[in-house]
Amino acid sequence: MNRTNQTTKRRKKVTRKDFYMEIKKSPGRFLSILFIVALGVAFFSGIRAAEPDMRLSGDFYFDEAQLMDIKAVCTYGVTEEDVRVMEKGEGIAYAEGAYSGDFLYTTQDEQQVLHVMSLQEKMNQVTVSKGRLPEKKGECLADDNSEFQIGDKIELKSGTDDEISDTLKTDTFEVVGLGNSPCYLSYGRGSSTVGDGSIQAFLVVPEDTFAMEVFTEVYLQVEGAKALLAFTDAYDKRIEEVLERVEELVDERAVVRKDSLKDEAKEKLEEAKAELEEGKEEARRELLDAAEKIADAERQLADARVQIQDGRRQIGEAKSTLNSKQKELDSALAEYRSGLAQLNDGKSAYEQGLAQYEAARPDAEAQIEAAEGSSLSVLRRSLRRMNRATRLCLDRLKP
Repeated sequence: MNRTNQTTKRRKKVTRKDFYMEIKKSPGRFLSILFIVALGVAFFSGIRAAEPDMRLSGDFYFDEAQLMDIKAVCTYGVTEEDVRVMEKGEGIAYAEGAYSGDFLYTTQDEQQVLHVMSLQEKMNQVTVSKGRLPEKKGECLADDNSEFQIGDKIELKSGTDDEISDTLKTDTFEVVGLGNSPCYLSYGRGSSTVGDGSIQAFLVVPEDTFAMEVFTEVYLQVEGAKALLAFTDAYDKRIEEVLERVEELVDERAVVRKDSLKDEAKEKLEEAKAELEEGKEEARRELLDAAEKIADAERQLADARVQIQDGRRQIGEAKSTLNSKQKELDSALAEYRSGLAQLNDGKSAYEQGLAQYEAARPDAEAQIEAAEGSSLSVLRRSLRRMNRATRLCLDRLKP
């Protein structure tokens, strides 16, 4: 036993001696390792000391932003009735439906995946760092950690075979503000099924920007969770208790939603069948009407052929008449031209006679005046003679 103790002591002395010898040989390496260990211990001690304050700060921020405790999604979507049923569930303080979707934004350098989510009324309140919240369709608030600036125009694409109009009422947005969402606590923005599979930033838009009939998710706040400190076992335990019931409720509502979709599909199918029958009947009537119209058209075509034959005959007769009238017209035209020539000759003779008349007129007028004077004298003498003869007759006739 004594020999064992002595051996152990010798080994300790040798080890200690080797330890000191190593320090003397490389004091710089020793000091480096010493400071690295000291720094690690100090950093770990600081984190352990700041942990309560960090939890309190985070819990205060979550409470101020009304961060949800549970997020529930369904393949078939979430209806307003689902939201009301979940809100009445045991352990649920408040439930609110929301819309979201992933879209592609293409720049000259790269293609980004953006997560577009609706602005909620109560939960998950967005903190605005610059600008303002979006107020109408076509406006958005961009991720404060993105490269977007106020006034930028963002044009989105679906990234799938579906049209973007199936999800959004517009594909172009103007950035009116920058901010942060309590749904994103780290630099990572999650994964996506479009693009490269990684979300680069988020956009917040008004709820009426989405063109969807049902919500894509529902956010839940658990009763009593706000009074508990986040990231503690008590908080996690409380959430787990309610989460089990929420999962059961989600499964139940999924069945209800599935049955509802089946009923809607059946109803639409019945309507489609009825429309098909109506279409068939209408098509049958239209075919009958078309057959009758074809028969009428054939009769009209036969009548038209007869009319065409009559028309051709009339055209032949008209051509003969036209040729005869053309000959008469040519003869009349020749007579007209002959008469026109005679008229021109007569006009020339008239103009010559008129010229001669005008030239002889002065002499003729003088002769007429002289003749009129001579005739008047002869007439006067004749009257005198008649008067004398009359008196002689009267004198003879007297008794």
